[in-house]
Amino acid sequence: MRKSNQVWSENSFKDQYKRYYRVLVIYALKMVADGTVAEDIVQEVFVSILNLKRSFDDELQLRSYLYTGVRNRVLNYQKHVNIKQNYIMRAQEDSHVYHLNANGEEEFFSEEVYRRLFELVDSLPERQREVFIKLMEGKKLREIAEEMNISLETVRTQKQRGIKTLRKHMNNEMLLLFLLLIR
Repeated sequence: MRKSNQVWSENSFKDQYKRYYRVLVIYALKMVADGTVAEDIVQEVFVSILNLKRSFDDELQLRSYLYTGVRNRVLNYQKHVNIKQNYIMRAQEDSHVYHLNANGEEEFFSEEVYRRLFELVDSLPERQREVFIKLMEGKKLREIAEEMNISLETVRTQKQRGIKTLRKHMNNEMLLLFLLLIR
């Protein structure tokens, strides 16, 4: 990593991955307290380096990128967790439409709301619809990419486009519920 503007070869990437992976997982673990989430976050940072074909002038620049990337992804994860918790609290306050148990899991949900959700998903373009159905089945983005034989980035793009489309036709509460269903 000493050469200026060095592009990582496969071997140097593996060396840097081995060198920093555990340390970064521990760093992330201090902030998220979930080993699986910490590992996923660190892997996403390394994948971003590969996808962006990123190069670094020196070791300090690499470390800075890695730690900043982990910290930013942890903050995004925590923001998502907070949104989910806020939704659960709001949902528990409004028991007319649905009922949540003590764990925040739905026990009953109005058939009409589900019908509307599926109707909106069915109205999406074919590829977006396929992605959302698989997300609603609880599949991870990587699994979906493999099953559909498309890139992970394509799955992410289809998901974002679908959310943008659905946002136009859903109220905030319905959209939050839908986002919880696809997580």
